Amino acid sequence: MRVLVTFEPYARSVGPYDLLSRINCGQVIEWGRNKCIIDLNDCGPNALAALRDINYVAHLSIIDKVISRDLDSLFTAAKEVLMSLVGGKDGTFKVIVKRMDKNYPMTSVELAKKLGEYLAQFARADLEDPDYVIYVEVREDSFIIAHSTRDLFRKRREAIPRDWVDRVVGI
Repeated sequence: MRVLVTFEPYARSVGPYDLLSRINCGQVIEWGRNKCIIDLNDCGPNALAALRDINYVAHLSIIDKVISRDLDSLFTAAKEVLMSLVGGKDGTFKVIVKRMDKNYPMTSVELAKKLGEYLAQFARADLEDPDYVIYVEVREDSFIIAHSTRDLFRKRREAIPRDWVDRVVGI
């Protein structure tokens, strides 16, 4: 399983192996500004929870597909991902789109709206508190389609990290 990890803005100095040393498994596939892709195939079932509990991790999304940059393929693949998550149950969703390629003809908001309108035929959209988040990242030559649950995507802390006292004392 490959996971897209998004970091908090203050964590720009974090290195790839700082993250892996916290969960004691995994392999870095790609490392970029404020995010990375990690392969967790050699990890135990608690690896996602361990990643989620790291203070500087903002969001986790499980990568489902990497497809060519074709809008029809994106709609089909996103529908397959959503149907596998909802599967006839009464689940809600939200679409988030990030453009790494700013030359793509649609803005992130336009693409998210168009994809959300299409997916709303198959499940109920809820932009405030969805059960599932469908995450799409627009790259130069591909779309990355990922999903996340409410617990994996949402930040658990409200404002102050648990180890803030250690940080202040260390100054």
